[in-house]
Amino acid sequence: MMLDSAGALLGILTLAGIGGLSLATRTLDFHGMVAGLIVGSAVLFLGGWEWFALLLVFFVLSGIATHYKYEQKRRMGFTEGVIGARGWRNVVANGALSATLAVAYGVTSFKPFILAYLGAVSTSLADTLATELGLLNPYEPRLITRLRQRVPAGTSGAVSPYGEAATLFGAGVVSIAAWAMGFGGSGGSIIPVLGLMGGFLGSTFDSLLGATIQAIYVCAVCGRRVEKPLHCGRRASFVSGLRFIDNNVVNFLATLFGASSSVLFSYLLPPLMA
Repeated sequence: MMLDSAGALLGILTLAGIGGLSLATRTLDFHGMVAGLIVGSAVLFLGGWEWFALLLVFFVLSGIATHYKYEQKRRMGFTEGVIGARGWRNVVANGALSATLAVAYGVTSFKPFILAYLGAVSTSLADTLATELGLLNPYEPRLITRLRQRVPAGTSGAVSPYGEAATLFGAGVVSIAAWAMGFGGSGGSIIPVLGLMGGFLGSTFDSLLGATIQAIYVCAVCGRRVEKPLHCGRRASFVSGLRFIDNNVVNFLATLFGASSSVLFSYLLPPLMA
């Protein structure tokens, strides 16, 4: 839904305020803020306020989760990839698909893009909360592909009760918000179900990719298995996965899977619920 001149002005002021807040709270660094403004502008001006409201839910809750017990997570040794100001790559990985879907819907008005957007945002929040809050689980998580195997907190593909609860919470919040707003002109009890399923499946797919094909390195200084080729100021040794599949690629693929899941189940569920 295109905005009128007053709505456009309000939108610009809102985006500027959010950009300034993201820098002030260190939710995003400068380049991350610029990328966030591009994503937010595409969603707001081509999707409308309802689309933007869902993105805002993601921004607020992911920022709160990032800073929640920040010092405890810092003492555990996690770097900027998990805590602290997020950069443009993280914003693109989590938001590029959402922006693309908003643009596609604004141009075509093709209704499946609405549900795909719901699934994408739901996945992004579910996965972010699972990462940030799953780190605080009181005991070691388990690897999703070998549930009997305990692994250190922060291991790619690890799952825990805290992380799974955070996944359901994140997907549920986005889904309920969409239903309450009558997102995209859609209604009925199936909307929160589709959002919840898309978010949960997308986040679970993220864990599966993390445990199988994501590039993993071992730090030469601290000996930890990490997701980046540089750690503790030294180049880490590549040990498994595919070198070109980093955490940002995994995040993008997960949002794509979550978006596709919401659309797919929109065709499968109605006959089952009839």
